[in-house]
Amino acid sequence: MMHLNATPASRPVTQDAQTGHAVLTDSSGQQTGRTENGAQDVMLWKRQVLTSLFAIASAVPVMLAMVALGHADGMAVAIWAPLSLAVSVFALLALHFGWSHRWSDPTLTLAQIIYSGTSVAICYAISGPMRALVLPMFCLAMIFAIFALPVQRVRWIASYMLGLLGLVMTVMSQWQPERYPAPEEVVTFVQMSIVLPLFAVLAGRLSALRQRLGQQKIALREALERNVQLAERDALTGLYNRRRATEMLELFAKQVARGGHFALAVVDIDHFKSVNDAHGHAAGDLVLQSFAREAVATLRAGDILSRWGGEEFLLLLPTGNADSSLALAQRLRERAAAMDIRLPEGGVVAFTVSIGVASLREGEAASRTLERADAALYRAKAGGRNRVEGA
Repeated sequence: MMHLNATPASRPVTQDAQTGHAVLTDSSGQQTGRTENGAQDVMLWKRQVLTSLFAIASAVPVMLAMVALGHADGMAVAIWAPLSLAVSVFALLALHFGWSHRWSDPTLTLAQIIYSGTSVAICYAISGPMRALVLPMFCLAMIFAIFALPVQRVRWIASYMLGLLGLVMTVMSQWQPERYPAPEEVVTFVQMSIVLPLFAVLAGRLSALRQRLGQQKIALREALERNVQLAERDALTGLYNRRRATEMLELFAKQVARGGHFALAVVDIDHFKSVNDAHGHAAGDLVLQSFAREAVATLRAGDILSRWGGEEFLLLLPTGNADSSLALAQRLRERAAAMDIRLPEGGVVAFTVSIGVASLREGEAASRTLERADAALYRAKAGGRNRVEGA
């Protein structure tokens, strides 16, 4: 008797202003019609269309019973039943073969709900004395509409169904007044005029709730992303922190075990305590931030700089060879020596860095490579600073 699809017309990553659903868009901002979960969504849509088919199939015996009791027109039912089945079969085929996957409404939800209302109105016209059994189907169609469509469309559908019902009542009370007495039709229409608009009001409240839930979901996702950033990033420089750097160090070491080269460098800002003592900790923070920014700009694709602690940085070099790693460290040292940090209150801070470089040896633990890089750094410090030493 009706179609029971409830697929949202706007699906999941921008948020739809009316429904609160998250929607994928293309580069121009247009909805692509594809949701984030792909095959899972298609399977859900197919189940909804199958539900519609089941609802129609279960309604057919009811209409046939009305025909057997002499209350419904057999020819009208014979036309209505296959036509209703055909609409859902088409939606199912469109999903199965992918014709509708990029449509804004892959299961033709709006079209099926409109057809459901039309189908119920037809059933009302051919059910005679048993027509009261049909009226709840209008309400059921509206229930699926409020869960599947934005509030403006629900209001439009409520108006459409009420207008269509009024038209059918008027025609049938004129055509078959003995089966559709006008006073009874007026009372029924007044009742439906009260009930159907209430669904539009409920749709508005549900839409607002969906929108709030969508906003909360977005806020929660952003909060989780911030937590991940806090867990992996140094708050001052934005570089990876020591915990994340240690994880990546072990990861690169495992990759090298399967073949390849990997080097690391420990970088230390020379006389950093003197900067803090002379200019304050704010100036020291500015030096750390400025060096991190300039260092990242010096690195090659794939190189990773992290803040190891205090004024120390750990540089992971998963590409190139020992010579290229030393050459990169020299460029980084020269870049730091050429920097002049202008302080907000006036004055300039210049600084240098010392760097120890070590390449991972075959069969060596990453922790041992790090120890050798540390030892090379101490040799650079002992040799006068502003130097690069290899291990």
